Amino acid sequence: MFKLEKTIKNYLKSFLYFIIPFLGLLFITSIFYYFDILSNQVIRYFKIIIVILSSLLGGYSIGKKSTNKGYLSGLKLSAIIVSLFLIINIILKGFKWYHLVYYIIIMIVTIIGSMIGINRKK
Repeated sequence: MFKLEKTIKNYLKSFLYFIIPFLGLLFITSIFYYFDILSNQVIRYFKIIIVILSSLLGGYSIGKKSTNKGYLSGLKLSAIIVSLFLIINIILKGFKWYHLVYYIIIMIVTIIGSMIGINRKK
């Protein structure tokens, strides 16, 4: 039972490594948009870059904590992230098929981040 608790704790910490920069950077981007510092087109690109950087950071974090097969840990974390985004997206907007590409990008970047993280372990 102890190993399961440790695994859940690692995934929650890695999820926090994803969600805190994600929300913080989106908040800063929203302030820039509110005061018309950045245009709508630039904000769209920033949103994608923010998600990619946050996913990479979360994947890196779970990769550092996993013992082997970092890509599976990254896949599990990306499944958590994508399922959360999917539920929120369905509730607020409804599902569109072009969002599938967005979710695949999140999964790939998280897996790459976890593979980098497991290779950087000492």
